[in-house]
Amino acid sequence: MLGYFKRKYQNHLDEVLSTIKLIDIEERYDLYFSRFFGLYFAKIAKWLKLTPTNVSIISLIIGVAGGWLFYYQNILWVVALAGFMITWAGVLDSSDGQLARMTGQSSEIGRQIDGLIDNLVFISCYIGGTIYLIPEYGYWVLILMAATGIAHSYKAGLYEFYKSEYLYLVGKSDAGLIPLTRDEIKPTGEKLFHKIIHYINLDYTGKQIKSTTRTADQRQKMRELSREMPEKFDPLYSKLNMRTLFWWAWLGGSNTHRNAMVISALFGRFEIYLIASLIWTIGYIPLNLLQKKFDEKLLKELSN
Repeated sequence: MLGYFKRKYQNHLDEVLSTIKLIDIEERYDLYFSRFFGLYFAKIAKWLKLTPTNVSIISLIIGVAGGWLFYYQNILWVVALAGFMITWAGVLDSSDGQLARMTGQSSEIGRQIDGLIDNLVFISCYIGGTIYLIPEYGYWVLILMAATGIAHSYKAGLYEFYKSEYLYLVGKSDAGLIPLTRDEIKPTGEKLFHKIIHYINLDYTGKQIKSTTRTADQRQKMRELSREMPEKFDPLYSKLNMRTLFWWAWLGGSNTHRNAMVISALFGRFEIYLIASLIWTIGYIPLNLLQKKFDEKLLKELSN
């Protein structure tokens, strides 16, 4: 019996691995939890003939509702339910991408919607958790919320930037392509919905381009080296960037922030998350400097 379950587990894990674009950039939490269970939901969604966008909307509803429940931090079971809901939303966030690849429905607009939904879920968590604190700290706590949220946005953007760069340069996947400049960002359609998504993406991607120490010239040179000498570029890029990518994930990854929110809310002290998240933003400074050093080292070694 135990052998049967081991085989089923391994077969499912192998199937999960087959849906992943590049194992190097996968967080272990995602690999063994979010994507592991997300694949089950993707199969159910396929059976129900749902589209990836349908799954994304379900994820949005569950996640936003869970975030608002953080307002009830004095009721343990409600906060536990909130934690379950935003964690479930995170699993569905993986599921929609898996469904898209299973059914061949991947698209740029889908990627943009996915990112927007993730932001909306976190915004609801910030608002729900902070409103609960107003009676104790006054409306000044909203300033702390805004500062933490803005810092979170920049940290998350940089993590996704370097994760996407790795996917594009080493994984040779266009799914990781980020424009060199804001001028290259174009709308995906003419409808009002497409224009709204475009301006949101313009702001988000613009922040990524502005925040990174990796210049447009350096990125262009890396693209050329990736195409011209992959046998030298790929292992060196991987060696240097796997070190920093781990810390970018801890600094700005969704899993880090989501779990920290849930834990602090379970104790009825959402302010602990707000303060801690703002403090660990300091790590942004040395990590950016280290990333800059590694980028310069990469280009210097491959240019000789």
